[in-house]
Amino acid sequence: MADKREYLDPIFLSKLANMELIARCAVEGFFAGLHPSPFHGFSVEYSDHRQYHEGDELKFVDWKVYGRSDKLYIKRFQQETNTVVYLLLDNSKSMTFAGNDSISKSKYGSMLAAVLSYMMIGQGDSASLVLFADKVKKRIPPSSRRTHLNVILSTLQHNQPEGQTNLADVLHALAETTKRKGLVILISDLLDDKESIFKGLSHLKFLRHDVIIFQTLDHNEINLDYDGLIQFEDLESGEKIRTFPQSFKQTYSERVTEFLDEIAKTAGRSNVDYCLLDTSEPLDRAMIAYLAKRKRMR
Repeated sequence: MADKREYLDPIFLSKLANMELIARCAVEGFFAGLHPSPFHGFSVEYSDHRQYHEGDELKFVDWKVYGRSDKLYIKRFQQETNTVVYLLLDNSKSMTFAGNDSISKSKYGSMLAAVLSYMMIGQGDSASLVLFADKVKKRIPPSSRRTHLNVILSTLQHNQPEGQTNLADVLHALAETTKRKGLVILISDLLDDKESIFKGLSHLKFLRHDVIIFQTLDHNEINLDYDGLIQFEDLESGEKIRTFPQSFKQTYSERVTEFLDEIAKTAGRSNVDYCLLDTSEPLDRAMIAYLAKRKRMR
């Protein structure tokens, strides 16, 4: 039998047939890896239950859970647990980049969105999906129905990135049209003007949304692991340049480190959760970050 961590490996997941299988495999592998019992650790915090308190009516006790965990839990109603989660997935051309032996940022982001949607709807939350580049390309309104999950997964399955990034305008537009406050999850490489991005995020924060950023970058973008003469192409503008990357690797590394540090610090000052994801890494870091954020919200 495959190791549980393999079920979170992006290359392994990308070989599966469809997004539903990818999402189910990753989620089940993730929780199985946390603890053998579904009523310990993270999952008890995010099931449709809460701990029994003196005075609660016994008719709402989940006796099946008690039999498994030897603890009393009350079944929670929809209004107690439902959160609206807005998944914003960068669908610009820059997300099509994939280094050697890796998957594209778009594929990684789509799988992450699929996994998070599967988790959200599975626990009774409402999920909304927004695909964007210079403007919103596709918007699926929030719902918690199982059939709604199929719509989201099918959209992600057939996702085709196009166009240039204009993240700031997209964030402002969403802030102006999003009625119910909730959790906003941004999945993007953030290859746009940093200050404009955070002005857009501040607009969402002003409306009392919670925000998580998953900055998704390829390993080669972070480390510039190339040898010899290489031709680089800007996937959004089409501009090309031939050069020896070894000649400026140190300077590049310093600039990337500075850029990522600025993003992380600005996010912190804006009270926005931030997680950098390397597309060669398993998806569990993102899932843990999401669950931790949900726990703090509650």
